[in-house]
Amino acid sequence: MKMSNYLLSLALVAVMGSAVFATNPSTVGTTIASQLCQLKALIVTILPTIALIMILIAGLAYAAGQAFGAETKAKAQGWAMSLLVGGIVGILLVVVAPVLIDAFAGMSGSMKTLQCY
Repeated sequence: MKMSNYLLSLALVAVMGSAVFATNPSTVGTTIASQLCQLKALIVTILPTIALIMILIAGLAYAAGQAFGAETKAKAQGWAMSLLVGGIVGILLVVVAPVLIDAFAGMSGSMKTLQCY
């Protein structure tokens, strides 16, 4: 019983290994570069909206906290600061991420043929 499991595992490793080694390196680089371009498009389109919403909610939380007592006011200010910092970090990611993604996608050597928007 153990010998058949060993042979089956060995055969499975041989089949999977041949599939991995049979891939074309330039195809893998192009695939990675295209996925990075899709990630860049997602970051540039969605993250600014989320950051703006976080900043607006931070303002609302701060303003709403002013109408309550000291303890609730302090909690609201803490939430507002957390939301504000999250929004600012989101905006920084929108600025920095495309540069980094272009650099990483360019390492594949296929950026000359791939249009990354």
